[in-house]
Amino acid sequence: MKVDNQKKKARRRFVPSNIRVGHGGTLDVEAAGVLVFGINNGCKQLGEYLVGGKSYLATGLLGVATESYDAEGNVTLLADTATVNGSKIQEAIPQFIGEIMQRPPIYSAIKLDGKRLYEYARGGENIPTEIKPRSVTVSDVKLLYYENQAAGEKIGRQVMLPTDYADYYATGRYEWQNLAGTPVVGQPLLPFANQPTAPKFQLLINSGGGVYAKLWGQQQRWSHS
Repeated sequence: MKVDNQKKKARRRFVPSNIRVGHGGTLDVEAAGVLVFGINNGCKQLGEYLVGGKSYLATGLLGVATESYDAEGNVTLLADTATVNGSKIQEAIPQFIGEIMQRPPIYSAIKLDGKRLYEYARGGENIPTEIKPRSVTVSDVKLLYYENQAAGEKIGRQVMLPTDYADYYATGRYEWQNLAGTPVVGQPLLPFANQPTAPKFQLLINSGGGVYAKLWGQQQRWSHS
């Protein structure tokens, strides 16, 4: 017993009591990616590792919008996509390239008055002040894949995620249950997120920091007009 106590005391002597840990950003709920951490002196060096741009691989459904700008929220808008084609999407892309103003969504991880925005949204609370638009830079947007079975059109090839991520976004809450019908305004989109026949697209977005890729599709309401 005496030996064990001595070992415990020795371990305590070598455990630093002032470890500092920092990170180089935030990830929104349900987002997957790389988050850079710094420990002790590494906190001061975080800026060096965050220089440069970022790349986002974003997959979206055509003809539907949600309150959370992703599959988790309730449907707020449905639109006809039967006549949407790849050319219309390509024509819309340039308006999102360059220095643009973007208002962070309420379901984001940025803090406002010491609390993350998604905590206000998920708790049904009103935000204390207006969310101000931010200037962000998007260097390039590429349409990698587009498929609209109703219009009989398919462009490109869908980029597959690493197995762990692909399984997460295809099983559990996201698993397609072969439901009848279509999404309904006011109801959750999640049960239809992986509907095989739903029109979908995939983008590769290269940008600076602070860009919310899930706002991209919301800002462009694809329709037949």
